[in-house]
Amino acid sequence: MSGPLSGIRVLELTTTVAGPTVGMVLGDQGADIIKIEPPLIGDLGRFMGPSRGGISAMYATLNRNKRSLVLDFKQPGELAIFRQLVGTADVLIENYRPGVVEKLGIDYTALSAINPRLVYCSISGYGHSGPYSHRRVYDPLIQATVGASAAQGPQRATNVRSVMFDKVTGVSAAQAVTAALLQRERSGRGDHVQLSMLQSALYFQWPDVMWAHTYQGEGATQTGALADWFQIYQGADGYIAVIVVTDAAFTACCELLGVTLYEDDRFSSLGARLANHQDLQAELDKAMANWQVAELAAALDEMDVPVAVVNSLEQVFDDPQVLEQGAIMSSEHPAAGAMKNATPPFRFDSQAGFPGGHAPELGQHSAEILRELGVEESEVARMEARESANRELMRDFTLEKAK
Repeated sequence: MSGPLSGIRVLELTTTVAGPTVGMVLGDQGADIIKIEPPLIGDLGRFMGPSRGGISAMYATLNRNKRSLVLDFKQPGELAIFRQLVGTADVLIENYRPGVVEKLGIDYTALSAINPRLVYCSISGYGHSGPYSHRRVYDPLIQATVGASAAQGPQRATNVRSVMFDKVTGVSAAQAVTAALLQRERSGRGDHVQLSMLQSALYFQWPDVMWAHTYQGEGATQTGALADWFQIYQGADGYIAVIVVTDAAFTACCELLGVTLYEDDRFSSLGARLANHQDLQAELDKAMANWQVAELAAALDEMDVPVAVVNSLEQVFDDPQVLEQGAIMSSEHPAAGAMKNATPPFRFDSQAGFPGGHAPELGQHSAEILRELGVEESEVARMEARESANRELMRDFTLEKAK
């Protein structure tokens, strides 16, 4: 696929969400992503969420514009093929648990000796040192550690219903990789880029979630949590988000609703509204109870009060602004069939033909990539036969599971 990273080869040795997100972003920008997976199972993301045609919805999204190569690093010959491939690469992404790449002999020191220009990106959960570094990591555990779960509400800690820090880490890593590629153009050498989900999460949430904990010592004003500024209200047929931070917006909203809450001492200033935000929500819910949310949103928008209807997940597809922006695309996966996906948020005038390719079957491009490397045809045939047998085995497993 064309794009600003066209001609950049990326080796992706990752699984589930954070690592594949890096490859997705770089692939969306035109890089040649070779996803290297172990035999039989491959990326565990292949089995996460709704599935059709042997392709899960999550995997289909995170692994478009990639080619799948199966290598067994326990086999010396296949590890040798991998090392040969490293010599042709610009970037390598890995999210093994700390210590694994050293045991396999594919750590940065070993591979940069093969290819000094290699940008090697390591993603970990809690980092490569410290008391938590050995832990198996999932996004909700990171949410718990960095305070995100506690920030969701005063009554009971709860997780955000998204693996947001997996994705934040992936997007952060993609930006860091492109920065390292720019540095390489100046220095002539690659670099070892290291990220943890822990630090990515703190970096992401600090400006707002942690703003009350930024200034140390006395003298800083306190304004409550930023999240308390933004409430969801209930109308007759759904929910509506209204931002009434300024006194002018609050007064205008009240006048439209036919209430005089701005005269109530609990709500007469921003500070008072924040201190009593739960009471304010209850009062505005009562005032909005007879309004259709679309009509209320149109009226508030006319008054320049910040507002949006709260769409259900199904309603997102028909939102007029989403449609106008072309923010959701339709495509046909060769195995999974008709599907919809979000288009990338970045657009380049020079780029065309998105997406360049759909998420591959396990080992779909093994023979193609091996022949590009000049691997002997007998070895290509052996590996092709193994992957064909493994795919049949997994199809039988999937069908049996479906029963």
